[in-house]
Amino acid sequence: MIGLACATLSCDGFGDTDFVESFRLMPQIGFKYVEFNCWYPRTLTPAKIRDLKARCTSNGLIPISIHGSNFGGEGNEGLSKDTAHKIRLIEAAKELGVTRIGATGSRRGSNGGLDAIITTLKEVAPVAEEYGVEIGLENHANNNLENIDDYERIFEVIDSPNVGIWLDTGHFDAASVDMDDLIDRLYSRINHIHVKENQGKGKADFTRFGEGTTDNFHVIDRMIDKGYSGFITVELSPQKDTSTIFDDLVVAQKMFSHYETS
Repeated sequence: MIGLACATLSCDGFGDTDFVESFRLMPQIGFKYVEFNCWYPRTLTPAKIRDLKARCTSNGLIPISIHGSNFGGEGNEGLSKDTAHKIRLIEAAKELGVTRIGATGSRRGSNGGLDAIITTLKEVAPVAEEYGVEIGLENHANNNLENIDDYERIFEVIDSPNVGIWLDTGHFDAASVDMDDLIDRLYSRINHIHVKENQGKGKADFTRFGEGTTDNFHVIDRMIDKGYSGFITVELSPQKDTSTIFDDLVVAQKMFSHYETS
């Protein structure tokens, strides 16, 4: 099964907008599945999760995942807060009726680095297994989760089947990561795909779909050949000119909808 989702980031950007534009635009464009970017305190409360579930039902959308704030923390206090936050993400996922949560790391070398992520995952992975929720570790350029070696180091310690990679195509391009090499080595650990457009390799220069150089189709085709089943989430990088968001997402929906089987 392959489903095509849209991240609320694509419609509402980075602000705390209560997902108003996401609920307005996605049904008009034809997206059936939605991924919620829950980065603010009120977006993870039980009351807000109930609200999102009800609004999905009334707008004909099906939630598939929650993307939360970054992994990372320093000292016992920071690590305890991070562990509690990730457990709350798992609980919120169950309340929303989804089985996927994701988060990236902090800026490279900060907030305890990979060691902090591993420490948190040691405590959180058993909770994810108990709840039946998958944790996705999303790569970002210049981040503690950035390249193949980062993931291999984590998986040497964390062997839970509920912990995997949220492959972000644009960010791997921005970090000059060879995605063919990544798929060859770690395809069995990839549990979610984010498609994004980047212009060139080696620096983050995100753009509209169809205007970049990221070979999203090649990555998806290779993953499907490897037996990938799950969701592809469209992430339109927020633009200064928000007047084009609707048209930009129409382009993205047309580009990737042929992969949908459900």
